[in-house]
Amino acid sequence: MSNNNLEEVDWLSQLPEPLLLQILSFLPTKFAVRTSLLARRFRHLWTVSPSMELDRSDFPPGRLFNDVISRCLRLRDPSAPLRSFCLKTTNNHRPFSVKLLSNWLTRAYSLGLRDLSLHIHTDTTESLLPLILSFGSLHSLCINGVDFDPCNINFNIPFPHLVPTTFPLTQLKYLSIKAKYSYPDLKTFIMEQRNLEYLCIEPAPCREPILDLSSQSVKKLSFRFTFQIKTYLSFPKLEFLDLNIRLFVKPNIFYGEMPVLRKALIETGCSLREECVPALRDILKSITNVSDLTLHIGTPCPKEIPGATRGRKLGYKGKLILNGFDLFHPFVEPGKDMLMFPNLRSLKLSMCFYENALQDLICLLHHSPVIDSLHLIHEERMLDYQRTCWAPEVWQSKLPLNSEGNRKYADFSNLQTGDKKSEAIKLLSSEDSSKRLKT
Repeated sequence: MSNNNLEEVDWLSQLPEPLLLQILSFLPTKFAVRTSLLARRFRHLWTVSPSMELDRSDFPPGRLFNDVISRCLRLRDPSAPLRSFCLKTTNNHRPFSVKLLSNWLTRAYSLGLRDLSLHIHTDTTESLLPLILSFGSLHSLCINGVDFDPCNINFNIPFPHLVPTTFPLTQLKYLSIKAKYSYPDLKTFIMEQRNLEYLCIEPAPCREPILDLSSQSVKKLSFRFTFQIKTYLSFPKLEFLDLNIRLFVKPNIFYGEMPVLRKALIETGCSLREECVPALRDILKSITNVSDLTLHIGTPCPKEIPGATRGRKLGYKGKLILNGFDLFHPFVEPGKDMLMFPNLRSLKLSMCFYENALQDLICLLHHSPVIDSLHLIHEERMLDYQRTCWAPEVWQSKLPLNSEGNRKYADFSNLQTGDKKSEAIKLLSSEDSSKRLKT
């Protein structure tokens, strides 16, 4: 066959319909509808696509977007199941009418809906929750408040209880919530999901003093939280944890029951104070069984020492700064031993490696008998701290020189081979930190 004949063949139209529908399911509905102009075969193909995805930012202001959604749902072939429905808006747009949204969701559910994703305003999600809970056959649910900002929520105002003790929605396998719900509602909602395997949650600060979450089925958990209260996590089948938790000076208590956890990613926010070390230790205590750990520790905020003998100086913006501070240990509490990590094989640690932090790392290595891989990244302190704190050179990296001649990172591998682990510990110790790390 000549090249000219090859160019004339319409390969797209020759594809079987199930494959064409699968291709259309990956397209936003705005573009899926446009395929109706390609050929007669495509004229109504979008009406049997298994998914609908509509983004308000793709349309001009006005009623056009609402009319398009209503029309798309009305024109769908009722014999073709609508498995996925995704609706997106932005914080800059006006909230949807709850009545209109209820009509859309009810129509979508009548068409066989399985996966629902709503990126809408927080107050609207609260009003819709009772309706969503009545959709018993959902397998995937994502509720994302586009205007959700934990820092701007008045947690002194109690949140209404919206979740009953029992409800039909119990078939979920995937659940993602970033919205303003009360802690008892979240607890009830999650506990009722017996088939749930993946949970992504970002709760809002509220008046309740305890956040208690548990599940007997979840295997993957992504948890982001502003940590100001007592937090209890009980996930006996959890295998992977992504924890982004901001530690505050207020008394914090963290308890986690995750006995089969194998991989964890922990981030503690942009700064770390000495008062937060017990909370950080509680987090580490709950994940001692991990084999793969990635840990991002915020830059240290030292406690000023009143009456320091080195004198005073005028710092940034004329603020009077004491030339002395407390170089605390980020992992080890005074009078307590380092935790044991019997299964830890890979550690990726990002933090400010000043002297006490490096000592804690060496202590951690001594308490990790099977560790085989170590990747260290030094995080510089913020410029304002360097201007205002005495002896900014204290915060410079104490890691050994790497192959590039700097101390920004260090990599160690095959630590279980021969005496490599002992050599790495010796190299990380202060007396050998000036030596260059070989690759």
